[in-house]
Formats: sequence, structure tokens, C-alpha cells
Amino acid sequence: MGSSYYDRVKDLVSREGFEAQVDGAVREWGGLLDRDAAAMLVVERLGGRVAEFARIADLQEGMEVSLRASVTSITPIREFSRSDGTKGRVANLELRDETGFCRFVLWDEDVEQVVRGRLAAGATVRALDCFVRRTNFGLEVSRGKFGALLVEAAP
Repeated sequence: MGSSYYDRVKDLVSREGFEAQVDGAVREWGGLLDRDAAAMLVVERLGGRVAEFARIADLQEGMEVSLRASVTSITPIREFSRSDGTKGRVANLELRDETGFCRFVLWDEDVEQVVRGRLAAGATVRALDCFVRRTNFGLEVSRGKFGALLVEAAP
């Protein structure tokens, strides 16, 4: 894990205390978060800043963004088979902030947050390191390879 996350809160907590909180966040999320995502969560909990959040009204195709928004609805989870024969799962969220709404796609391991009840309509989420593309349904946001979808406040 890069030291950049600790550097954002080093005046608030020791390195050992920070690492212990990261370990605790990984356990709290039942292994759904890797250490980098857990570190981002700890920084936010300590009042540090991990990302600048884009306004949904300002989203454009091709952007890489982080969002803070409310979940207004979740579609039913769908299972599918990939061309290589593996199974996948997908669900869509409608995210809304004070400027508008967008569709957010959950794939595979992120769907587990819905299954476990961590993510539901009414929750406030932080979607970090995401990308925006245009589809037949309008603008759609998905988590990037190193991104995370964190539930900030449950409904």
C-alpha cells in the first residue's frame, strides 16, 4: 500500500494506528475491500480527503471521476455467462446528487454488497476512481480497476 494515504492523516494517527485501522476496515467489510480501498476509507473516516467529487451534472463521456451521491434505486441482480464460460453478476444503481442522476453499474464482487445488505436504496456512497461512458441508457458510470464503491451512510 502506498504511503500517500497515510501521509494525508499522519498528523492524526501513528503509522501503526493507521495500519491497525486499515486491517480493521478489511475485516469489517469481510474481505470485500483490498488494502488500498480500506486505506481510503480510513483516511475519510479520520477526516482526510481522498478525492475531489464531481457533480453528476458535469459528467461527460470519457471522464475519470469520483462521485458522492445517494442511491435512489437498485435493479434486480442478473446472472449471465461470459464467452469463456464463467458466470458473472450485474446490477445497476441510480445515483443522485443535488445536480442530477446517473446510472452506476455494479459488476461481480461489487454486487456482493447488495447481496449482503450493505448497499440499499437510500444509502450514501462514494464511488472512487470511476469512468464515464455513454450508452443507450444515457451516461453510465463504472468503477475503475483500482476504484472502490464505499457505503458512507446506510439508509
